[in-house]
Amino acid sequence: MDGFEVELELEPADLAAIDIAAPMLARAASLDDLVRREGQMVPGGNRAGMFVLHPGITEARQLRQAAGALLAKVRGEGDGPERGHNSRSAAGARWAGRR
Repeated sequence: MDGFEVELELEPADLAAIDIAAPMLARAASLDDLVRREGQMVPGGNRAGMFVLHPGITEARQLRQAAGALLAKVRGEGDGPERGHNSRSAAGARWAGRR
């Protein structure tokens, strides 16, 4: 988000979630680079000559999932639990007319 002005009024918990998620996403990107250099399959397993999925793939996926969960809690402007948009309110709005 460097170079962008953000006009949301974020609460301290939102800022903390962003501060935690940012290095997680950076680490995931660095693991992607490592996998590109070393390949998706690497030597490992129980037998000589056996190849396994690069552990960086799984770790990057887990980091992105954890960061996404943190960032999903960050909401937009307003006060209280109804401020901004989150996945639950978006899904509710999407399906409200279908009952």
